Amino acid sequence: MTLLLLITSFMMNFSVINEPDVSELRDLFYKAAVNKSSSQKMSKILDKVDDKSTPILLCYKGVSDMIQAKHVLNPISKLSMFNSGKTLIEEAIKRDPDDLEMRFLRFSIQSNLPGFLGYREDLSSDKLKLVNEIGSLEDEQLKRNIIEYLSSSKYCTEEELKKLKKWMKA
Repeated sequence: MTLLLLITSFMMNFSVINEPDVSELRDLFYKAAVNKSSSQKMSKILDKVDDKSTPILLCYKGVSDMIQAKHVLNPISKLSMFNSGKTLIEEAIKRDPDDLEMRFLRFSIQSNLPGFLGYREDLSSDKLKLVNEIGSLEDEQLKRNIIEYLSSSKYCTEEELKKLKKWMKA
């Protein structure tokens, strides 16, 4: 029995050790939109992520798929990667709808997609959640990045921009 507990404990620790580092993924995300090699590196890191992974990793994999689609020439492959990414992002948020980082990732993707793809329905709700709950984020760098992104987007009202400025000073 003790041996079984030791093996189980070891396996659980081993699987956690092999999970991608979210802070590294975050850095790659900011670079990947404009840098193909960062996009490829992000995709490679997330290669082993599957439906058993944590929601945040699943969401980053979806984002990575969508960014990779940007670099694909074949329209059918491009659409397939887009749909795969969308499914992963939506599944991740379904599992943890209150995670602000995932809501930010979806907002940033949706705010940069062409309207004809029809994936913009969450822009308003994600923006409101981010603006109203940004103060609850403990990671100051993530908070700053989200505030800067929202402030530079065309989706915030004057009132929301004032709120964001208050959070930036806090």
